[in-house]
Amino acid sequence: MQTVRKISLRSRAQKRMILMAFDLVAMALALWAAFSVRLGILYFPAEPVVLGAAFLSFLVGIFALWRLHVYHLVLRYFDMRATGRIFAAAALAAVAWVVLIYLTQEQITFSGIEMMVPRSVGIIYCGFLFLILFLGRYAMHLSLAAAWTDGTGEKGGRGIAIYGVNPAGISLAQSLRLKGDLHLAAFIEDDTALHGQLIAGVPVYSPKALPELARSRRVEEVLLAMPKASRSQRLSAISRLTELNLAVKTVPAPEEIMSGRYTISDLRPIDVGDLLRRNTVEPLSGLIRQAVAGRTILVTGAGGSIGSEICRQVLRAQPRKLVLFDHSEFALYSIEQELLEALEQLPADERPELAAEMGSMLNDPLVRRVIADHGIDTIYHAAAYKHVPLLEQNEPVGVENNVFGTWVLAKAAFDARLTRFTMISTDKAVRPKSVMGASKRVAELIIQGLAEQDGCATRFGIVRFGNVLDSSGSVVQRFREQIKAGGPVTVTHKDITRFFMSIPEATQLVLQASAMAEKGEVFVLDMGEPVKIADLARNMIALSGMSVRDEKNPTGDIAIEYVGLRPGEKLYEELFVGEDTQPTAHPGIQMAREGSLPFDALERHIDMLRDAVHRLDCAAVRDKLNELIAPDRGQLSAVGAEEESNVVPLDARSASRQ
Repeated sequence: MQTVRKISLRSRAQKRMILMAFDLVAMALALWAAFSVRLGILYFPAEPVVLGAAFLSFLVGIFALWRLHVYHLVLRYFDMRATGRIFAAAALAAVAWVVLIYLTQEQITFSGIEMMVPRSVGIIYCGFLFLILFLGRYAMHLSLAAAWTDGTGEKGGRGIAIYGVNPAGISLAQSLRLKGDLHLAAFIEDDTALHGQLIAGVPVYSPKALPELARSRRVEEVLLAMPKASRSQRLSAISRLTELNLAVKTVPAPEEIMSGRYTISDLRPIDVGDLLRRNTVEPLSGLIRQAVAGRTILVTGAGGSIGSEICRQVLRAQPRKLVLFDHSEFALYSIEQELLEALEQLPADERPELAAEMGSMLNDPLVRRVIADHGIDTIYHAAAYKHVPLLEQNEPVGVENNVFGTWVLAKAAFDARLTRFTMISTDKAVRPKSVMGASKRVAELIIQGLAEQDGCATRFGIVRFGNVLDSSGSVVQRFREQIKAGGPVTVTHKDITRFFMSIPEATQLVLQASAMAEKGEVFVLDMGEPVKIADLARNMIALSGMSVRDEKNPTGDIAIEYVGLRPGEKLYEELFVGEDTQPTAHPGIQMAREGSLPFDALERHIDMLRDAVHRLDCAAVRDKLNELIAPDRGQLSAVGAEEESNVVPLDARSASRQ
């Protein structure tokens, strides 16, 4: 084995020379065997012309193997897909032999009799040559695999099971054979028709057999190969595995591979995203190209979770120029450096211009100067304050940023007659009970009001998100930190639910919606069923290799505590103000045209709201927000509903800070 390993460590050129020498010997052996089988005795012709024709056919065979890239195959990863190339090379060598021998009309002497070379020798030669070339390489493959696994075979190392009999699982099994510290013990599959079968030499079991496999075959880790499974299938598999306290890893989902975060051969630990990921809503690339390609684009909040992902995806869609805008120096610097590195990977003639502008979107002269200097024609407005409890205690600042920042940007876009303006909103803007939700609903009213203005040349649109996985300040991040600290994990209410989507999905929704927007429509991605936050907490604890401590399991690791709804928080979120929704060009995106205020009336309300903010009059700010959102039947100061029973009345909250 050490000799084989030493050979494998030689240079690529040296290994090819060794293979060529083997192939020359194989060709001579195959021709000798062909003559011997055809004539019935051990025989090889000694005539110089016949030997010359044989040597020339050998050279043709070597050339054919080279041109068919057989010498470029890595023998440690040799598989049946090389069969066709090897057979083609063997056939070409045999054809060359037949052509040369019959062109020369040379005879051979056999048992004292001169005779023409039998025609069947060429056919037999081709068959023997293919078998020797293929079996020789397969034997080398097995020797290399054994040498690099130190002969551990299937009995040594850590036991692994692959959950999923599909192309991803089979490819994973082939990769595992090269790892000396692992051995593949079993495939796990839900399809009963495959139980008891052998895949790549490994038996297939039912998920119910996992406890026994963990004991008898030392299975310690399960690799989840279900990249295209539905959410219910994925949840069912993960729940079985976490109950057994087995380590679990997964192959990446298709959208993770497309985003560039993982390659198809990567394995990563199961994350909460695997529990919440729905069936993938595939984007329509034509819509994204329509919105981005060849355009000059400004992204506000470019350094944030959503803004930075918008920048990454915009860059891949080949804009003419991308302008980053953010008030945070560090966030702006970070995303600029990341994108500059990404640009270096593109051909020089395909690199869009990149610019970074630091400042506040409340600075009207700055915003208008940036639009004019860079020739902006599209704005993606991702900048906002979004932390619900924090804005409940800081109404003037939250309203100033979310409402007046949108006012400045949208008015500048309207006056400059930009092509598109897309604002990112939230499901908390639907019948809002919080200052954050109300401020975003008023920002939506600004977009809708401007879109309805006579002579509006800008195509305004609004995109509403549910919760975005792993965005800054998200519940997932908070739970992860609490689990790391040993708990408890705090949940506001046992029945609270939220919609979830991934950051790439959210970004693709923004880009596609901007291509479909016309007059301030609201776009929402089909996000499936809402998720119970209590279930999310339990699953995250289980994925961390720990158990929930409760009445049923008093010796568990981490407790879940219900702390009550926070100010401004709702039990259930909604996606549309009304029920009048319409389909769009994308089957997974819905659209609604919701009611708005006449722009003149809206402008008067905004002026009064601005006055209240400047006076830091929290009560007046809430009153004006209540007045603006009243048509949607939202009410910041409402207390009567059971789910808002912990919300302090508006007057009491305001008085406590005045």
